[in-house]
Amino acid sequence: MKVLHINSEKSWRGGEQQMSSLMNLLRDEGVENHVLCRKDSEAANRLREQGFIVHEVGFSGLKIKASLKLKSLSGQFDIIHTHTANAHTVAYYSAILGSQTPIVVSKRTDFPVKSPKKFNHQKIAKILCVSKKIQEITQKDVIKPDRVETVYSGIDTKRFEGDQKDIRDLIGVSKKEVLIGNCSALAPQKDYFTFIDLAKRFPDKHFVLIGDGPLEDQLKEYAAGAENIHFTGFLKDINLYLKSLDFFLMTSETEGLGTSLLDAMICKIPIVATRAGGIPEIVIHEQTGLTAEVRDIEELARQLNRMLEDSDLRQKLTQNAYNNVIKNFSREITAKKTYEVYKRILA
Repeated sequence: MKVLHINSEKSWRGGEQQMSSLMNLLRDEGVENHVLCRKDSEAANRLREQGFIVHEVGFSGLKIKASLKLKSLSGQFDIIHTHTANAHTVAYYSAILGSQTPIVVSKRTDFPVKSPKKFNHQKIAKILCVSKKIQEITQKDVIKPDRVETVYSGIDTKRFEGDQKDIRDLIGVSKKEVLIGNCSALAPQKDYFTFIDLAKRFPDKHFVLIGDGPLEDQLKEYAAGAENIHFTGFLKDINLYLKSLDFFLMTSETEGLGTSLLDAMICKIPIVATRAGGIPEIVIHEQTGLTAEVRDIEELARQLNRMLEDSDLRQKLTQNAYNNVIKNFSREITAKKTYEVYKRILA
């Protein structure tokens, strides 16, 4: 089996890491994986280093060049698997131009479908959603709902093994200080303004935002004067730092699933999160973490305070969360279920 994966991003974030894990595990099953990436992107560089054949193209403008490139390549592959919205667009255009290769679409966001035509083309064989919430939203705009199914994103459960570093050394605080953090792009859907508002209510605790993004300057201005709020920027080696967090706080407005939550769970970091998108499917209130409604700062503060004060609760929730990740959210499980989808399509 030959599969061409498509990713249009410049950076190397959660979605790209998920794709990389999938490709490596599929390779172990005998699948020949190629990837079509944005020219000179981090994904192109990293996947080439991992031994994959990388095809590069520009994804700007109307994406005509990328669509023609895909059309010329598509006949060599049994399946095209798109991992980003722009990649899906390019595959759709390629199908219009005559590509006959079946397309698998990964949908990671809980935004409603903007262009139903893209999801209803006859060459779209499957739409794989990373949560049941996304599946529910997507099926509303798909003529054949059975095309849509959930394959949860999984993580490398051994990624955080080995010697660790302490984020406190980066932000210049004592090893004794309590550290509450999040690790994600500083983007609108993450609602870091609520995160900062919450941090201001706990001035004796230190809060850290790990990542970069379009709102970085605006968020730093919003947090100005609060000495307990810290920004680290993007940490390439986050796997060496994450365990130094005492608590994980996610205040997202929308979230497909939230694989950084799975990372926190495998590190046994207690979690307080909003009930956005697919989050409640992994952060199950009172079982694997504590949750509150989106933007409900009073409830978030109450749940965070509970987590801070109740050590027995923390121990129960973190152990349950760890067990759940091992059982249901490993990258091996994701790869196995995706491979089964491929085989069904080709059968």
